Amino acid sequence: MKTARPARRWQLAGLAMAIVVMVAAVAALVASHQPTRPGQSGPASQSGSRIASAAALRSQAVSWVITQAGQNVSVACDAVTCAGLVTRGFPASNLTVLQPTAPDPYGGLLVIATADVRSQFGTKLSSVYAPQVIASFGGGSSRIDIRVVASQGPVAFQTSLSADLAARKSSGAQLLRNSRITVAAGARDQLTSGHVDSRLLTTIAFLAGQHPVDVVGFGGAAAGADSSVPLRTAYLAESDAAAHQSSSAYVSALEAVLRAQSPPYVPLSFGTVHQPGGQPVLEIQFPAPSPFGLLGS
Repeated sequence: MKTARPARRWQLAGLAMAIVVMVAAVAALVASHQPTRPGQSGPASQSGSRIASAAALRSQAVSWVITQAGQNVSVACDAVTCAGLVTRGFPASNLTVLQPTAPDPYGGLLVIATADVRSQFGTKLSSVYAPQVIASFGGGSSRIDIRVVASQGPVAFQTSLSADLAARKSSGAQLLRNSRITVAAGARDQLTSGHVDSRLLTTIAFLAGQHPVDVVGFGGAAAGADSSVPLRTAYLAESDAAAHQSSSAYVSALEAVLRAQSPPYVPLSFGTVHQPGGQPVLEIQFPAPSPFGLLGS
């Protein structure tokens, strides 16, 4: 089985210089496209529009990684995208810059598949190197996908994915039999079908060991994500009659448990949000991507 090559990382100084060069290049390119008169269009205007559209999609992908994956994940990306991540505060030490001569996208847990990256690695990107899409932005040739890297190869990745799905189904069924956990109808289906992240399953079971829990629903699916990607967000009711506490005391107790967790069970974020109908719920979200094997065999 083919194993991942060592990460090809630029030194921080080199990456900083790359950022300066990339920013200057983009600025010069944009400046070279002079605006046309109102009502007119031409090659320069169309090219400028494409550049702006590509930059907007790249910004969306960068924002998604920062807000949904956090800053502890390792990411492989082209030089422009990596520069965009660094300018948004992402640690340069967690980046693998995919130079045009790179034989594969190994070196990160995620790869940001821009048009250039897809062109560089061809069909092997989806069939061998990074088979799972967890988020996608735009369409056509300008599409940008966030993919999970199969560092041990596609066969091992699919085997782990199938085993994890079976474990999540089993654990979800166990949660439904727990008398201290109340689950809304829609959420019940998500649990039995194995669509809930293993970290959420473990966290809910742990919370229920100390306080009764009312699961309102699950969410967090990103646009364009494969159906195999688990839901990383849970919504819990902020009161439970069985807890014999005020709503504020109950929520504080749940949050105290969440703060005390150790990796990989430390949430990316948690706090009160309001559902469309106005109901306040406690939102618990874990970072992407969802890990395999936490529930055991």
